[in-house]
Amino acid sequence: MGAVDLGGPQSKGKKRGLRRPQRRLGVRIDMTPMVDIAFLLLIFYMVATIFAEPQAMEINLPPSKTETKTKESKVLTLRVDAKDRIFWNVAQDKPEPVDLADLPKLLHDKVFEIPELVTLVKISKSARYSRMIEILDRIEIVEYRFKEGQKAAIKAGTRPADEPEFSYVFSLAPWTRLDTKTIASVTGETEPSDDTGTP
Repeated sequence: MGAVDLGGPQSKGKKRGLRRPQRRLGVRIDMTPMVDIAFLLLIFYMVATIFAEPQAMEINLPPSKTETKTKESKVLTLRVDAKDRIFWNVAQDKPEPVDLADLPKLLHDKVFEIPELVTLVKISKSARYSRMIEILDRIEIVEYRFKEGQKAAIKAGTRPADEPEFSYVFSLAPWTRLDTKTIASVTGETEPSDDTGTP
């Protein structure tokens, strides 16, 4: 591992004459074992480390040929414009802005207010993709709260045990020119040329 260089033979016995300064000892350290240990540690951490798994959102889609008819009065529309602002309305009502933080409470209240509510999410092609993920996360929060409340009610005996589990019904729809005009009429802004969407 290590070696000490004494710098030549030293005479035994008494020294005579002037005192000579002591020679400095040369120290030499063998680094080979340290390199071996470094590589062993590197290999250990590479094998033992859990790498970040890609995150994916699971969405259960219905069969492609499934059609569900519902009354317009039971449809809540969420629109996200090119500036990532969220607007909501029920049926043909005038869209109103809502903050992302207030969205779960709005959806929760509307599910209680309108039986068999269906939420339609329309997102501009110029909006951020993360905004759609944030909205779907808020829908998941509302669904989770309803399911937990349902379980607690069944446990307390205030709801029948064979009641079907709550599931929030929502759908994604393409952004159209009509949506752009609708939001422009609410905000008073001119329609952006790159946000027309499909006819």
